[in-house]
Amino acid sequence: MELRQLRYFRAIARTGSFSAAAAEEFVVQSALSRQIRKLEEELGVRLFERTTRMVRLTDEGARLLEYADRVLVDVDLVIAEADALRGVVRGKVAVGMMECPPASLDMAVLLSEFHADHPGVEVALRSGGSDRMLDDVRAGDLDFAILGLPPTPLDDRLTARTLLVEDLVGLVEVDHRLRTRARASSLAEEVFVDFPPGYGLREQTDHCFAEAGIDRKVGFEVVRVEEMIRFATLGLGIAVLPRSIAAAIGRRARRPRIVDITGADLRRTVALVHRQDGPRSAAARAFFDLAAVPLPAPA
Repeated sequence: MELRQLRYFRAIARTGSFSAAAAEEFVVQSALSRQIRKLEEELGVRLFERTTRMVRLTDEGARLLEYADRVLVDVDLVIAEADALRGVVRGKVAVGMMECPPASLDMAVLLSEFHADHPGVEVALRSGGSDRMLDDVRAGDLDFAILGLPPTPLDDRLTARTLLVEDLVGLVEVDHRLRTRARASSLAEEVFVDFPPGYGLREQTDHCFAEAGIDRKVGFEVVRVEEMIRFATLGLGIAVLPRSIAAAIGRRARRPRIVDITGADLRRTVALVHRQDGPRSAAARAFFDLAAVPLPAPA
């Protein structure tokens, strides 16, 4: 058995096509097909069902693909570690990034600094809800996730390095009845604009209001910070956002009013999350060394 055979096997499974896999692996299709036949003969099982219209894994192929993936990941780690021993860090790092980062976290600046130090490392930046990103870190699809910690503790497969704890404030249109300060209990009949369930900021805000005994009404769900700000500015509801972001909004020509909400412990913890057994690769460890530094507190 050869490593190239496992790589071809994985590429076909991923693309669902011998021709696409051949192009991805920079090999002619006939050579790739020949290596797959040799692999099947050596293993004594068929790996793929082939028809004129499609290629799909057999049950045996699906089971063996899991092991092939593990072998290839470990081989890549060996190569990366050998490079690191020679003072060269290579490889890939996959990072999940929250939709609502604090103003003091500029990922473009962070990645620019990282790339300057480690030009041989590729970085894949992903976004989405916190629940999904935590699942991806558990599964190993992400090396890290930078997110607002959920109100419930992480399970024992994950660990978190706190980067920042910051207050949350309300945003309303300039003509809203609320002034610059309001008690949480007075907002029970108000409409809110928020992220959908599964997003860290939504879970934390829900938790803070629930702890204060308030059942708030979310009338609009959006998936981008800019949409939350615009909805609040147009009077569609109250948006709850980190103070650092609200302060930056305050410098715009058309801006909502910032409302300090009392009577509820509105704050969030931003953290760098990874698996308990990681970061494993030299590339991931290099990213951790740079990113796991506490952020400056909002001014």
